[in-house]
Amino acid sequence: MVRLCFGIVAVCLFVSSAAVAPAAPWHHPLSLDGMGWWQKRVAVKVTNDGSAELAGFPVSLAAGSAAGQIPLAGQQAQSLRVCDARGIEMLFGLRDAGGATVEQGPIPDGSILVIPVECPPQTAALYYVYFDNRRAGRLPDFLSARVGLTNGDVELGDGDAPAGWRHDEADDQHRASWSEEHPQSGRRCLKTIVAAGAEPTWIATRQGDIAIVGGAKYRVQAWVKAQDVRGSCGWYLHAGNEQQPMLTAPMLPAGDGTFDWKQVVLEFTAPVEADRLSLGTVLRGTGTAWFDNVSLECLVPGAVRTEVLSVETVSIRELGTEASWYKAAGAKEPSLPYRAAIGALNLGDETHERTAVALELGRLQARMRGRLHPASLVLTHEGRLVPHQRLGDQLLFAAQLPPRSSSTFYLYFSAAAPAASAAVREGTPLVDSAVNLVRNPSFEAGEGLPDAWTASGASQSQAVTFGFDDSRRGPGDSRCAKMHVPDEAARSWRGWRQDVPVQPGRTYLLSAWVKCQSVRGGEVRLHAHRRTAAGQLSQQGGYASVGPGLTGSADWTLISGMLSMPEDTTTLQLHLTMDCTGTVWHDGVTLFDVVPGQCVGLESQHAAPDGGLAVWQVPAVVKVFQDDLPCDQARQQSKQAQQPVTAEIFAARNEQESLQLAVRSPRALSGVQIAVDPPVGPQGRVLKDVRIEVVGYVPIDHPSSYYQTKAPAWHRKVPANAGRGDGWAGLWPDPLLPRQTVDLQANLTQPIWVTVSVPKEAPAGDYQGRVRLLSSGQTLASVPVRIHVWDFTLPDENHVAAIYDVRFGPDRGIWGQPLDAMYPEIIRFLASRRLCPDTIRPAPVFRRENGKITADFTDFDRAAKVYFDELKFPFAYTPWNLYLFGWGHPPKTVFGERPYEGEPPFAAADRRRLRPEYKRIYQELLRLYWEHLQEKGWHRRIVLYISDEPFDHHEHIRQQMKALCDMIHEVDPEIPIYCSTWKHVPDWDRYLDIWGIGHYGCVPSEKMAELRAAGDRVWFTTDGQMCTDTPYCAVERLLPHYCFKYGAEAYEFWGVSWHTYDPYRFGWHSFINQSSEPGESYWVRYPNGDGFLLYPGQPIGHAGPVSSIRLEQAREGVEDYEHLFLLKSRMEAGRRAGKPTDAAERALNDAQELVQIPNDGGYYSTRILPDPERLYSVRRAVAAAIELLGP
Repeated sequence: MVRLCFGIVAVCLFVSSAAVAPAAPWHHPLSLDGMGWWQKRVAVKVTNDGSAELAGFPVSLAAGSAAGQIPLAGQQAQSLRVCDARGIEMLFGLRDAGGATVEQGPIPDGSILVIPVECPPQTAALYYVYFDNRRAGRLPDFLSARVGLTNGDVELGDGDAPAGWRHDEADDQHRASWSEEHPQSGRRCLKTIVAAGAEPTWIATRQGDIAIVGGAKYRVQAWVKAQDVRGSCGWYLHAGNEQQPMLTAPMLPAGDGTFDWKQVVLEFTAPVEADRLSLGTVLRGTGTAWFDNVSLECLVPGAVRTEVLSVETVSIRELGTEASWYKAAGAKEPSLPYRAAIGALNLGDETHERTAVALELGRLQARMRGRLHPASLVLTHEGRLVPHQRLGDQLLFAAQLPPRSSSTFYLYFSAAAPAASAAVREGTPLVDSAVNLVRNPSFEAGEGLPDAWTASGASQSQAVTFGFDDSRRGPGDSRCAKMHVPDEAARSWRGWRQDVPVQPGRTYLLSAWVKCQSVRGGEVRLHAHRRTAAGQLSQQGGYASVGPGLTGSADWTLISGMLSMPEDTTTLQLHLTMDCTGTVWHDGVTLFDVVPGQCVGLESQHAAPDGGLAVWQVPAVVKVFQDDLPCDQARQQSKQAQQPVTAEIFAARNEQESLQLAVRSPRALSGVQIAVDPPVGPQGRVLKDVRIEVVGYVPIDHPSSYYQTKAPAWHRKVPANAGRGDGWAGLWPDPLLPRQTVDLQANLTQPIWVTVSVPKEAPAGDYQGRVRLLSSGQTLASVPVRIHVWDFTLPDENHVAAIYDVRFGPDRGIWGQPLDAMYPEIIRFLASRRLCPDTIRPAPVFRRENGKITADFTDFDRAAKVYFDELKFPFAYTPWNLYLFGWGHPPKTVFGERPYEGEPPFAAADRRRLRPEYKRIYQELLRLYWEHLQEKGWHRRIVLYISDEPFDHHEHIRQQMKALCDMIHEVDPEIPIYCSTWKHVPDWDRYLDIWGIGHYGCVPSEKMAELRAAGDRVWFTTDGQMCTDTPYCAVERLLPHYCFKYGAEAYEFWGVSWHTYDPYRFGWHSFINQSSEPGESYWVRYPNGDGFLLYPGQPIGHAGPVSSIRLEQAREGVEDYEHLFLLKSRMEAGRRAGKPTDAAERALNDAQELVQIPNDGGYYSTRILPDPERLYSVRRAVAAAIELLGP
């Protein structure tokens, strides 16, 4: 419980109510709508009578039924949403009368809602509070700003600090605490002790983010008690804003020495520009001081008034939800076994006549995993057939949507095309229709260059050309647009652009036919910029693109995707552009207004199991969803109470292998026990090391992508684009919960994992075991399991490195311990799965003393012995204090030495010339470290990570990189320098030693071979690729296959334990503030699951890390590499010995055909691994070939 002092609200804000509701559109969608809609809202009118603009200023409203209160009491807190009149969502805070945060459940009477307000002086603004949506999801982000002091008498709270307050970090000589000694009143007070002789500091207990009104007059009153204080004690205030938090910093001094409780009082006028206040205790000196009962009162209010208007309600008719299964004319039984319910919403007051509804069919195809043939589609509404057509990955149909209605359409389909099928039309008949907003969409008009399009980036000196070409795309197409960028051209964004007027709040479908040849250094997508009426980028999601991207050479491909328009967007600027080299053609560009169709449910004619449990094996690389249905065999066995078919897995000695079983029950069963009868094999040998885990599900709110916005901090930040990849919003399997019981929900599928570790000495052959599911002592299902152990052994040390950075993210508290404490356990966890951490912790302790660098290697050496000798990790990065820069930034300061003359960001500096003292200090540090490694014999496993994703399109960054590499190699040319460039940068040839390249086609395979032939090393850099929301664990499993085929010695991923939320509650990331070059900052949200494949154990009561299906498939991928390496080695030895190797060569070729560069990348697992079963059949063939070749 937290007590809030709301005196500031009562005095500074005038609250009233009004009976007249404003006329405004019903805002939709709002965040986490759960595919539902809000039925009620109440408007709040905020009037700013002052002379200063309100920018995120928090105002508070009490929940209740009295005059001036907002009628939210009893409503579900998780359904609350707040937006302005344009529909831009705001963060908000909600606390009960005692000050406790309310995030879900009924809102208590008297709760306080805090809303951030934007309002120019002498004007009014409307805000809408929406509620009553039973499907709404729980929100992860809330407003941190407070209206008034929290817990000013410091009586409430638990732990070591009072609620609402925080102590500065303590040391042996400076301690701030929450004490029961001598309170001025009540039971508790604050206490600070600074030891005699200690250095004076600003050690304090503090409270910040207290909202104030600029120009208002305030009074602060507080109490202080002192004993033997030398220096000064009292209270401090800082009033300011986000940019300048200390516009004024008055003190409330209480004096020094020893005295009993003394009240201190201060009246001050807040600067006009100020909007926030922080305050805290002061003991600058030595001695002991106690603090209690602080209050803040607004004496002369700022002129901010609020009016609560009347509640509005919307009633939505649900149409078409009741529908019998479609049967073709004359048919007795339905022929299409699956259907998807597609919802289309019209919350307006007018009928949408023949509105285009668009469904992301590509995502539905990925979801069905081979059970949706495009030629089988039949669409109905209220029993009537609805004509439709495909446009790339979109399904389009015209519909009449009545006012204030939710219409349901049913899309029927099967795994194969029916014998007599009216195939769905494919193409772009809308290109030249009136609904297409693009001018000259097929580039038919114009001489020299197409009319209505602007070409940007043409350059005679670089031989960059724009023009026309024959389309040859199909009948009726005569020409298209063509752009050619030579390989040697400098990197720049080039292509065709056109401005198209759009309406805020609407959704548009963008598509174009694209062809490319020899595209290198990136990919071709359809890009767009959302712009305001003033021509500026929209605050939310200014940049957008649709894909998937094309690389290398590709024939005509229809790319399409939906784009929503933020409320400040009036123009969509189409960018048919790329920042890479090669030739690209565009044709048939369309943009038209659509209503997004949402897949709100999946159904099957296949009956759920009638009898007992249905249990069936699913390849471990495949993610099992709760609505997955049993295979026909498992369903039949369940009906007839037969034994399930034997589950099979295959493993070498010294290898782990995971069995995934899917379980489905017709009724709910809680506490079902999972038991494994240990597998028994040749000579009675038992495989005893068996691990049981239950697959957990995490919610995903939106498909993965990188989302950016420059919206203010108090706006709720949500993705503005459709996302990349083949995933969707919903529950996704990922964590492997370490438990041996499971609760089965009726008619929902639950996967379980059994991982078997095969010891080195295990005899080859078949091992028989059993997985049993029990309830109340009775066996519900018993699944026979066969583990075949191959007659070869995997080595302890890997021949490929899978490197995962170990770091904690903003929500590091969920681990329960700091990183340094968790690090040893996490790296052992990775080692047990053949994965490698990034670096050795603790690092050496470097100091600069008397102008020289010294180092203490004691703890580092102890950790390095464990790292290299015991755990046998193949690589480690140098300590992070040797890392130099990222993105477009200048090099970091090293021990106070700046890299260049002048002031940061060194815009005028010659980046080729580092300051001599900077070089000396860095080289001295590096030399000390490197020579120590050489002495220990570890230097050949160390890699210096110099920079992450440097902006090579800037000339000064290219020069900067070369100067830094020279500085490093002057210490020793043998120091390997690694950089995650993603592509090849010719300027850095002979400077970088290890190239971090994108595995999906950023560099042609021929170029990678050239780099390796020249003596360079190749790794794959994989940031953003390992998404939670894609149907297979494909990229995690296949990355070692890419390494094997293309000669990369490692791949690296930037994080295995980096979380921004509790990942069990929110499977996506928060928007974090980021700066990629000086003067440029923005909010960015990383792809879902990016940066973590481990879960913290603390939130589920488990001691230690929790694995995931993605992490285990990363392990399986490294084991796959060892199979391939062993096969190749034995095959080469067999050739030398004259043995037949035909079977081995076929197996190896088949394995290498599993992966190709270029490819669609990790976002699209169903494209890079279209047939998961083939992966397993190929692996068995490889293992059999190894056995055939013999030792």
